[in-house]
Amino acid sequence: MPKQPTIAALDIGTTKICALIAELHGPQEIVVTGVGLEPSQGIKRGVVVDLEATARAVEQALSKAVQQAGYDIEAAYVGVTGEHIASLNTEGSITITHPNQEITPTDVAHVIQVARTITLPPDRRILHTIPRGFTVDGQCDIRDPIGLSGKQLEVSLHIVHGATTLLENVEKCVTRAGVAIIESVLEPIATAEAVLLEAEKELGVCLVDIGGGTSDVAVFQNGAICHSSVVPIGGNHVTNDLAYGLTVAPEEAERLKTESGSASPKLVVEEELVQVHQLGREKSRRLPRMELVHIIEPRMQELFEMVRDDLKSEGLLGQVPAGLVLSGGGSLLAGCEEVAHDVLALPVRLGTPARLGGLGETLTHPMYATAVGLLRYGAARQSKAPVQAAYRRATGLLPNLIKWFRRFFDV
Repeated sequence: MPKQPTIAALDIGTTKICALIAELHGPQEIVVTGVGLEPSQGIKRGVVVDLEATARAVEQALSKAVQQAGYDIEAAYVGVTGEHIASLNTEGSITITHPNQEITPTDVAHVIQVARTITLPPDRRILHTIPRGFTVDGQCDIRDPIGLSGKQLEVSLHIVHGATTLLENVEKCVTRAGVAIIESVLEPIATAEAVLLEAEKELGVCLVDIGGGTSDVAVFQNGAICHSSVVPIGGNHVTNDLAYGLTVAPEEAERLKTESGSASPKLVVEEELVQVHQLGREKSRRLPRMELVHIIEPRMQELFEMVRDDLKSEGLLGQVPAGLVLSGGGSLLAGCEEVAHDVLALPVRLGTPARLGGLGETLTHPMYATAVGLLRYGAARQSKAPVQAAYRRATGLLPNLIKWFRRFFDV
């Protein structure tokens, strides 16, 4: 058995399932002890379509991680995504009635509860309720109002919600694999923990996590998330385009994409040739590499045009001076950064996960960004658990709301 507290993460994607197990040697010291990677089964565009197949794949990924770590885990943080995910921003306000008008944790919990009281369809479930900032007597952009004096307390919230049944299907796959769920976490929120700099989140930045079936978008301003969405295009769409366009098997299309593909003609010499094994032909053919570009480039342009239109519709296109940070396996496609820059006219960089201890040294590939982010997300919350427990024992006031609030603030 491990001597240190443990934590586990599950990234259940369209193309892969990644399970990580780690030990917490300190608030900022995460030592990875087990890694399990398994091809996804029964998932399309982030949605479970075959419960048994997905549960088996989750169990296999967990088994690999457990075998490497040398001990079992009972619960995990689980990443979720899909086109059914949506978000909105809302606000709430309360009057401070204490004689000394000093804002307490109970007041903060109360104003958050007021702001999150929204009407959603019965088939929707709230995943996250994240404070974007507080206002006290007209003074805005306050992150922690506790202890301040004021008459009026306001909060701006970012609320993420999803289809209840689709979220439950992902959760069933995990519980069938014998693991409890600590929390279901929207994947770009987790990914941001691994690849974004605090300075970028303060200035204004857009994270685009390109997965297999979908791409997740999250915008941060003033250090907090203010917009999240899902674009229905991912790396698998490029693979399918190549398979149809060149009449090749999906496996050959994936090989061509990863070995010779490019989204930008600027990176390809006109005379370059690639070996292609087409269906119905005994012998392979040599085709111009530029033919791959002509198939790949329009799809990647479409992806980033959808990101641009999404930002524009929310009034955020000119509000991300730190630019775009790309992550996920799909971001490794040659020319991806160039197309993103051409379409959005913003600075673009590739986001790689910050290094962790132990086996974490091997997890700096962008495809591990969400799983690494889930570990960081969970570690931050577990480090605050003793404070939460002590406060509940001391006050007994609105314990669930205050526990929730303290997940996001160091108070």
